[in-house]
Amino acid sequence: MSKKINLTPLDTPEQWHNKIRRIRDNEHKFKMLIIEKILSNPNISAKEIQDTFFISYRTMKDWVEQYNRGGLEGLKAKNPKGRGSGKGNSKVSDEVYQKLREEIEKNPDKKWTLKAKQAFIKKEYGIEVTEASISYRMKRC
Repeated sequence: MSKKINLTPLDTPEQWHNKIRRIRDNEHKFKMLIIEKILSNPNISAKEIQDTFFISYRTMKDWVEQYNRGGLEGLKAKNPKGRGSGKGNSKVSDEVYQKLREEIEKNPDKKWTLKAKQAFIKKEYGIEVTEASISYRMKRC
């Protein structure tokens, strides 16, 4: 017997169709199509969904969990520009790194690890930047 899909309907069909019309991201629409298929036929099996849409059980399960937690917003890609944590997506100006360099020059006795540099940027600018980004940008500026 195939596994039952536990999906919580969060929107009325009218709300659903109004929202889906506004979405431009094809991956998001694909996820919504799968969720809509499950909502329209609560007795559909996980195997049927996998075979119809050529996705793995784990992928389908992740998308169902994302929908159950956050509705349509939960299905949006967390990092639409590519893989990773998403912390590095925001453009951090060279000015931030220049101020960091000045701070390092003012306090040469302090141990400036990547974590310390990361903490400085977070404290002073409220921006979360990955250690890899800091390392790369500090070499450039």
